[in-house]
Amino acid sequence: MFKVQDELCVHCNFCGAGGPKLCYPARTAVHGLEGNFPSNDQKQNTSFGRTQSAGEQFLPGYPRYKTLRDVCFVPELLGTERVAKRTEIGREPLYVHCRGEGQLGGFQVKTPVVIAAMGSTPVANTVGVDLSRAAAEGGFVNSIGENIINMWGYEERIRADQPSLKDRIRGFTRHASSGCGGIVVQQNVEDDRVGVWKRVYADPEFREFLEAGLIGFEAKGGQGAKPGMGGEVKLPRDRAQALFDLYHFPVNPFEVEQSLYQRHSVPGTATPMSMAAQIRQMFEEFPLAQIWWKTGPYGDLMTQIEILDGLAREFGRRIHITIDGTEGGTGMSPLGPMNDMGLPTLTCLLAIAKARQRGLTNVDYTLAGGLVTGRDLAKALALGADGIAMGKAFLVAAMAGRANFAAPDAAESELVAAGARGCVQYAVEGMTNEARMLISSVGHYDFQNIKPKAPYPVNGQTVSTIDVIALDPHVAQMFNLLYAYDPSLWDKLSAATEELRRRCATSLLETAQP
Repeated sequence: MFKVQDELCVHCNFCGAGGPKLCYPARTAVHGLEGNFPSNDQKQNTSFGRTQSAGEQFLPGYPRYKTLRDVCFVPELLGTERVAKRTEIGREPLYVHCRGEGQLGGFQVKTPVVIAAMGSTPVANTVGVDLSRAAAEGGFVNSIGENIINMWGYEERIRADQPSLKDRIRGFTRHASSGCGGIVVQQNVEDDRVGVWKRVYADPEFREFLEAGLIGFEAKGGQGAKPGMGGEVKLPRDRAQALFDLYHFPVNPFEVEQSLYQRHSVPGTATPMSMAAQIRQMFEEFPLAQIWWKTGPYGDLMTQIEILDGLAREFGRRIHITIDGTEGGTGMSPLGPMNDMGLPTLTCLLAIAKARQRGLTNVDYTLAGGLVTGRDLAKALALGADGIAMGKAFLVAAMAGRANFAAPDAAESELVAAGARGCVQYAVEGMTNEARMLISSVGHYDFQNIKPKAPYPVNGQTVSTIDVIALDPHVAQMFNLLYAYDPSLWDKLSAATEELRRRCATSLLETAQP
């Protein structure tokens, strides 16, 4: 048996119980920047610089999907933005000079990272406040998923050990001092019946944050783990009976007695007209909120993008779309959909690249689905995304933080602070710094500059970027990349780097002009 999820160990739930901190999110949650380097087990003979072993380059098993593993960066020594950066700062630049700040989905962020929407399952809700606080302290975005208000309450907790929806929002608002990052509240069909967005929008406690542009609303169009299906959890009989009128239960909890009952939320039924009407209503009814759309790996993905892009032009505002590939998932997804439903994450990234080529640029694109590392972030940006979103990885980071930075008998507030610390170290010290290392290696010192621009004509082939190269011929064809094992590669690379130097020289001249 091999690991399905790249970089996450199969024992991630046990990481906080004395298990090894081997997976990337847990390692960087605990060790921060040091987690990007090998050997962090504190043994003198295996510490970094003292061990003969190299970095982790093993494959966890025969991969079913083509992934971002099949893409590598191609560093440049001559004629890159490094010359301009050295002139700007008056010294030799390092990766730390690579800027990750920018705009994403209407929010000012310190790094283009999103905590993907996770809903009411206890594994996600338990650390929900940790995630929100981490977004505020780290300057990135947390999207709060569906069904929380019905499962755990809006303000008053239904169960003492499970935070309510307002608890999770407050995790962000009570620590939002930098003006960066954001909190996004998702709503599905059952949430709409109880008016989740309306309650948040009308809540006086959150008014100043709405006016500051720090709160968004995300419509639920789907997810990667089970596209076309709703959310599932298992409930004890009393909760199943309380929610019976809102959700679908295959077994009637009033008629049949058993230990747990499956609760299913509906996926929602949409047409192009109803989807457009929903987004239009969001703009009109919640003018202060950032507008987001969450969708899955659907065959009609391009049609969804076209609708959103048109509405963004109509209202003169950007819309954010999170596209979740099939490799993700943190909830109680059936095995069939998890294994055999939906398009791979790399195919969803291709949809983003194609949409940009077609001029659908009024939408901010975030990619999700099995992404974990700063390498994933850097590569997704290089191929056209504006940011990436992770769910499971942040759960691991929060749990690793709680296990390592709080005592076993710590109060809830201390656990939340510890979980948030783990998430910030993972996202900022870990992922963002690793992305900086890769992006600066190809001579870019702003995350925005790694995105594909004008294509490169090279010996009869047109490539979208020469910052990255494909290790797989199909991936090279998908994204118009050079192929590492092409016999004529060096002829093409020589032509491409000559064009790169010409562009850099032109850019330097333009910069030098008054």
